[in-house]
Amino acid sequence: MPMRKEWLRRWWPLGAVIVITAGGVVLLYLLFRSPHRTDQATYWAVPLAVVAIVDSWLVRAWQKGKTWSSGAVSGAMLDDAVDQLASAVRKQWGEAAKDRGLTGAAPILVTWGPPSRAMAGPASAAARNREFDPLPGLTATGETELVSGAISDLHALYGGLGSGKLIIAGQPGSGKSSAAVLLVLAALKHRDAVSDAERKLVPIPVVLTVQGWDPKRQKVKDWLAGELQRTYPLFAGARGTATVGALLNAGRITVILDGLDEIDPDLRPVVLRALNQQATFRLILLSRTGEIASATDQEVLHGAAAIELNRVDAFSAASFLEQFPRDPLPPAWRELIARIRADPDDPLSHALSTPLALTLVRDTYQAEDDVRELLDFCDALPDGSPASETAEAITDHLLDRVLPAAYADRPGQPLPYDLPTAERFLRRIAAQMNQAGTRDLNWWQIPEWAPSAPRRFVVGLWYGLAVGLAVGLWLGNWLGLASGIGYGIVAGGVVVFMEMTFVDGVPNRPIVMGDIRLKKILARKNLVGTLVLGLVLGLAGGVVFVIVPGAGLGIRPLGVVSELRNGFEVSLMVGPGFGLAAVLETVLNNLSETEPDSSSSLNPTTSWHRNRNYVFVIVLMYGLVFGIGFGLAAGIGAGMKGGLAEGVGGALAVGLGFGLGSGFRRSATFFAWMASAQLSRKWRTPVRMMDFLEDAYGRNVLRTVGPTYQFRHARLQDRLAAPVTARDGREPGPP
Repeated sequence: MPMRKEWLRRWWPLGAVIVITAGGVVLLYLLFRSPHRTDQATYWAVPLAVVAIVDSWLVRAWQKGKTWSSGAVSGAMLDDAVDQLASAVRKQWGEAAKDRGLTGAAPILVTWGPPSRAMAGPASAAARNREFDPLPGLTATGETELVSGAISDLHALYGGLGSGKLIIAGQPGSGKSSAAVLLVLAALKHRDAVSDAERKLVPIPVVLTVQGWDPKRQKVKDWLAGELQRTYPLFAGARGTATVGALLNAGRITVILDGLDEIDPDLRPVVLRALNQQATFRLILLSRTGEIASATDQEVLHGAAAIELNRVDAFSAASFLEQFPRDPLPPAWRELIARIRADPDDPLSHALSTPLALTLVRDTYQAEDDVRELLDFCDALPDGSPASETAEAITDHLLDRVLPAAYADRPGQPLPYDLPTAERFLRRIAAQMNQAGTRDLNWWQIPEWAPSAPRRFVVGLWYGLAVGLAVGLWLGNWLGLASGIGYGIVAGGVVVFMEMTFVDGVPNRPIVMGDIRLKKILARKNLVGTLVLGLVLGLAGGVVFVIVPGAGLGIRPLGVVSELRNGFEVSLMVGPGFGLAAVLETVLNNLSETEPDSSSSLNPTTSWHRNRNYVFVIVLMYGLVFGIGFGLAAGIGAGMKGGLAEGVGGALAVGLGFGLGSGFRRSATFFAWMASAQLSRKWRTPVRMMDFLEDAYGRNVLRTVGPTYQFRHARLQDRLAAPVTARDGREPGPP
């Protein structure tokens, strides 16, 4: 059985190429066998559309074959990958720590203790577990170390835990994500401090959100590989897949999973069960207390130790707030701090006992004495209300101040979006995310928010006009131009039909591109693959474009043989160009082959720009390769001195037209931009959504996790998406 699987993995891409090509031939033959077809020129509009779709399938099959034949990863390669990953993670979360206010001024003093609800096995069992040795320079975590501590102690706790599994729980707003960021930075600092020999024993922590993983259908390592490839360019491509698997198997990566509390409650125990069965690496799980406790009623994470973040005590909260106003403190700030210290049970003190609320006070009350507004709001709350309800009302009031504070005028910084527009757009976005049950805002999934039919129509029309205009210009007269555009629109219609029938019109994940290295692209293995694939696909192209039309027009057998010879000659000229384009596209899709900046992680902006650059290169590549190849064939076939120049010049136009059609069908940015235009008309929001999202990120309304946006706080997303009361007087969000 293993030999059979290996044989299938090695040879199925070639079989896929043959089957797809044969299917295209049969399809064209059946379509044009009709005796009523008298205009052969019209025939060429449809093959161009068919080839555009078949081309995508052929390239996907070829890429899949390269992925499965990636080979083993040496120890030196693993060491190099770990060093690059450490650099990327440090840069990623160092910037995130600054964005979240975790550096600079003295941080909020957050402590932890035993969980208030059962969510793991006995602490004694977790302390006795010896699945993992303590990290170099750290001592084994005993039962006493699991009793209490501060955020700064988490790294020592995790690094010395023999089971390698830790659950960090807390109430909403308790600072779980911030604790994970600080733990990551502490782990990287510790790695830098140990010797070179010991450094190989220190894993690199990576933070991922569990949303998007269906453990019923996908193994944890396969999912992790995809997420790491999406976030870190050094893991992209066929080699990156093998590298991620090797790093996980060797224990060189620690996985920090956030967002368990945000997924379907029925799926949470399944996630824990899958981790029990499949996780062979160090693991840290972040979750709200109630959600993880409910999940562990059905499935316990074996060997895990559990801790829970405490509420911030009144003294620590007051000390934190004393750092931000001017000295001496304005009167309202003195009153606020005095009330917190005087009565820890006061509703205001209770509300400001979470890092979320404290940072909201810090960020939304910037003027000297405007905190008086908060005191007045608290004094106006009904007497006798439960402390928990009063605290919720105060927190919601602080959340309502986030957007007015973020979109206030700033000296020297023009405001590109007014507050009503920004609020309307963000409320729509939050509602869409809540409907999808996600905390992640991926820009390439924005097209899912709008009907796909208009976008497919635009793609087909664009393809038809690009190809048709190029053909018309090649013919060199107005009649030819009109005919070419007409034929192109027919081809575009076929593209729309085939896209809707066979191909997903919204890219699941954008293809991004790093810096191109010609040395990599022109490597011998790529050139050999180019020649072989080009000859095979070129011969198939000769059959499709020469023999099938002849058979459809009723050419006698002798004519068919003659056309076969001519088709083979043409395929020798055009085919290698097609193969070159396919192989180059495969190389471009493997970022490991294009040497991207492997010392950083992708953020939403860089992934957007790199996908746009990829499409631009695809357009030029197909235009030049197809244009020159087809032009050479046409010019030589013309048998004239001027035929070569005329053929190449005209065919370049055809090739660029075909490149435009092919490239934009692969463009996640193009689909996202069209969806933004649709939503702008429907919601009265900005057309350039990426500019808006990046501006919201700069105003600390959104944050980023790799190439994904998230709202600054989950509660902010829920607050914006919630139905608006009459008291607010604002526009209701979408249902």
